[in-house]
Amino acid sequence: LFLFPLMRLHRLVLQGLRNIASLDVAPHPGVNLFHGHNASGKTSLLEAIHILSRGKSFRTHTLSHVVQSGKPGFTVFGQLRGDRKNTVPVGVEYLQRRLRMKAEGAPLKKASQLAAHLPLVIIHQESHRLFTEGPKLRRQFLDWGLFHVEQSFHSTWRRYQRALDQRNSSLQQRASPVEIQLWDRELDETGRQIHALRDAYQADVAPLFRHYAGQLLPELGGLGMDYRPGWPLETGLLQSLRENLASDRQRAFTQRGPHRADLRFTVDGVPLRERVSRGQQKLLVCAIYLAQAAVYGKRCGKSCILLVDDVAAELDRSHRDHFLSLLNELRAQVFLTATEAFPELGTEMIQKRFHVEHGRVHEVL
Repeated sequence: LFLFPLMRLHRLVLQGLRNIASLDVAPHPGVNLFHGHNASGKTSLLEAIHILSRGKSFRTHTLSHVVQSGKPGFTVFGQLRGDRKNTVPVGVEYLQRRLRMKAEGAPLKKASQLAAHLPLVIIHQESHRLFTEGPKLRRQFLDWGLFHVEQSFHSTWRRYQRALDQRNSSLQQRASPVEIQLWDRELDETGRQIHALRDAYQADVAPLFRHYAGQLLPELGGLGMDYRPGWPLETGLLQSLRENLASDRQRAFTQRGPHRADLRFTVDGVPLRERVSRGQQKLLVCAIYLAQAAVYGKRCGKSCILLVDDVAAELDRSHRDHFLSLLNELRAQVFLTATEAFPELGTEMIQKRFHVEHGRVHEVL
């Protein structure tokens, strides 16, 4: 599978973020490794790229926690460069508890506008929660993919969310059944569209997930991925909302719809989390996000950026190297962190190495 990206991060500049006072690096368009001791600042680099892409951190819900002690705020700036050598500047500034975002010199109002410039997939130490925790993370997994590969998804999802908020507000205010049901047709129309898009997307992801899982864990058979839409399909969403109205009024929230969907992962019919070890979970996490990155490439004709924090954690050398070879096959820009430099791996696996120590970063030649 060979994909060709439209934009890669050509330059990364940041100031005042965690223990990295200032930084200005030029990453390779291929695989970049940032290595150093624990707490040296490696993960903060990935966090900065994540903020540059999504306007939020993957480590904390509060951006004020990202600001370096004694600093008024932080800035992250990136230059994106395409195959035609055209450069697009993007930047994020957090100051006085306010986030400002820019791209191509123009202010952005929404993080979704930022994400469209720099799509990325991230694998980090909490990514296993996709398999072990509730359905919200799995819906987010589906919806991130659809946001980037299906143009109509975001507007449809926003229409659905507005109608859902209105219906739930009516339920909480003990409104009449007629007033509550005013929102049912909008929920039905947009909900069925969201389901169709999610179902088609997971149908693309599933075989690639099994492919990558088979590469990394050939001994693991019977891997299943089952999408549950959030209401009985044979009944239909509109009818489900009407049949469930009395229960919704009692509980004061809407219990049926795509906001209740789930993506179930199993091994031989048993929930995945009950059948695999922590090390196997890490490999399956790698497999599912490799699949997502591959689907992005398949649908868009370009590759997203991949961030992989602590690539060697809970993986032996053989599995680590196999995973890196699969990353290379994607022909994507990759940012890895590790405590080791992996000197045994040549430039065909890692094109650029950076050493991180006490918040300072320098390229290893």
